[in-house]
Amino acid sequence: MSWPTFWTQNTWQTKLLSPLAKLVCWEASRRLQRFQQQPPLRQTQARVIVVGNIVVGGSGKTPFIIWLTLQLQAQGLKVGIISRGYGGCSKSWPLLVTPESDPRLVGDEPVLLAKQLGCLIAVSPKRPQAIELLNQQVILDSQAKLDVIISDDGLQHFAMARDIEVVLIDAQRQFGNQRCLPAGPLREPMNRLNQVDFCIWNGLKADEEYPLISVKPVMQASQFKMYLSPLCFRQVMNASEIRSLESFAKQPAYAIAGIGNPQRFFETLQTLDISITSQPFADHYAYRLTDFESFDDEKPLLMTAKDAVKCSEIAQTHQKTNWWYLDVTPICDAGDNQLLTQLLQQLKPEFDGTQLINSTSLNKEN
Repeated sequence: MSWPTFWTQNTWQTKLLSPLAKLVCWEASRRLQRFQQQPPLRQTQARVIVVGNIVVGGSGKTPFIIWLTLQLQAQGLKVGIISRGYGGCSKSWPLLVTPESDPRLVGDEPVLLAKQLGCLIAVSPKRPQAIELLNQQVILDSQAKLDVIISDDGLQHFAMARDIEVVLIDAQRQFGNQRCLPAGPLREPMNRLNQVDFCIWNGLKADEEYPLISVKPVMQASQFKMYLSPLCFRQVMNASEIRSLESFAKQPAYAIAGIGNPQRFFETLQTLDISITSQPFADHYAYRLTDFESFDDEKPLLMTAKDAVKCSEIAQTHQKTNWWYLDVTPICDAGDNQLLTQLLQQLKPEFDGTQLINSTSLNKEN
């Protein structure tokens, strides 16, 4: 979601909302303390990795989950994914998600994950229910038990037991004015970063420095960098139709983005030398044909893969052959496998790093 200006500054709105922000911080700290003192019962024998953030809005969780799942699968681990299914309007939960699932029912991100990963995915606002559905499905399909369950978001969902906590941080927006809601973007106080296992800075390449934080928590977590590398453009109505990154250079094009930080996507298109007319939408926005009435079909319409999940039906129904999404690959771990090694050591204490299967091809720029 787009942040209001006062979430990045200290203005009169910030001061006005500070009493409520202190209450939110207090309640978040109280809930965390209760979780630590009385952890919930485990719902699965699989190890649970929570991938979340401490701010409102997107920070790169979905691409990181794609990277992590592929890496763990390459090591021979059976992975399942659970999600809240944000944006889905189903009347009943939990639900299994497949590449053919309707994003209007189960949410856009779970469908995107299903299309790219081919693993068991379940959604429910109550994540323990999603875990239970995965357990049941494994039995019904006579599959091997899951080794790892990755929770898409859910850092603050304390009804769910977990083994590893990973926080994604947008290197551009970071933590805003470092105040809790509603005076700032924080879901929890900054010192929550003292409790997690890993912090991943989205938007940093290997040779870039970590940002300086004015109010710096005592970082106990291991820190790593991630960025998204563009691969090509794919047609929204037919993903097998591909165009190179240079295809739209020096051409006028429309660009839409219904993601947590739309500006990051628009800036990426500009680095490809595309002259864009940009239109941001709310995160998880449910697109309708009327949203595109002012667009000239002669000009290409560019979007993210997450947007394409929700626009594909419109594109196919109305033969929008000039709608394209940017296919990207997450680059994480800087090629030295330190993040993966540390994760595997926590997942499997007997792991010493020597048996790491080379998965470079899953993390390679094309």
